[in-house]
Amino acid sequence: MGSMTPQAGNRNLLGVGHRERDTTAGPSACRRWTGKGVRAAAFLLLLLPFLTACQGAGEDGSGPSAGSPREPDSLAEAILGADDTSTAPSDQRNPADPPIPLRRPEQRTLRVSQMGYNQGSSDAPVKVIELSDFGCGYCRRFHEETYPVLKEAYVDTGLVEWKFVPFVLGMFPNGLEAAEAAECAGEQDRFFALKERLFQDQRGWRGAEEPNPHFTRLAREEGLDADRFGECIREDRQMERVQNNIRLGAEMGVRGTPTFVVAGVPLRGALPLATFRDVLDLVLEERGVTPPERNGG
Repeated sequence: MGSMTPQAGNRNLLGVGHRERDTTAGPSACRRWTGKGVRAAAFLLLLLPFLTACQGAGEDGSGPSAGSPREPDSLAEAILGADDTSTAPSDQRNPADPPIPLRRPEQRTLRVSQMGYNQGSSDAPVKVIELSDFGCGYCRRFHEETYPVLKEAYVDTGLVEWKFVPFVLGMFPNGLEAAEAAECAGEQDRFFALKERLFQDQRGWRGAEEPNPHFTRLAREEGLDADRFGECIREDRQMERVQNNIRLGAEMGVRGTPTFVVAGVPLRGALPLATFRDVLDLVLEERGVTPPERNGG
């Protein structure tokens, strides 16, 4: 993965402005990624009100307006083919807090295929996109308890290709810095190694007054070139990737993490293992693929 040109001095979340549609990633791209089984989509939509997530709020502290559907007007909605406006029990950003300052540089077309980090076969019949915040406790729990089982049963067996996109809600201390650290590990093809450590050591770096020495120590322990890693952070070489991840989530309407996209339907929250397996099995069956045996689990 090549390095990105950073926005000089930018340490703030990226605002979303007008952008040009990516004509290569419209509804047809959605079909390439996920397919649209009617029963699967209906089942996934039924789950939306019951999921648990770390959740932020809009700039004015309010959530999306209920009962006011709108036409898809963003690249992400065109790609994903659905708009999630549900709410869920969650950690909340205090509406009284001052708004996160926004920077609005020139917008570029987002290409989801070039974002995040993939595990599994590119020929897998089911594609999953995950947006998670390294500071989110529910994301950490999902990756400690649920994802390892899903990876063994579905990803490693060629049934699911899983794309992890580091997202920043803006409600956790040092969350932006953690996402940038992960992208700098990706510069050395070690994203997944540092991803695991960031979740494992979440409480440590979240409480650090200066988190970058903490991240550098983790990188060194995972075999990264610590000098190159430190330079990447100091020079903001991967900040544009972080900004694009935030913009993707904003265009999708992501207000909580983890958020997944399965069968074209965004799901917000850390589903229990059995429920996530039910979702994946149903989508596989819609594609004429036999789901894996559960061995009683």
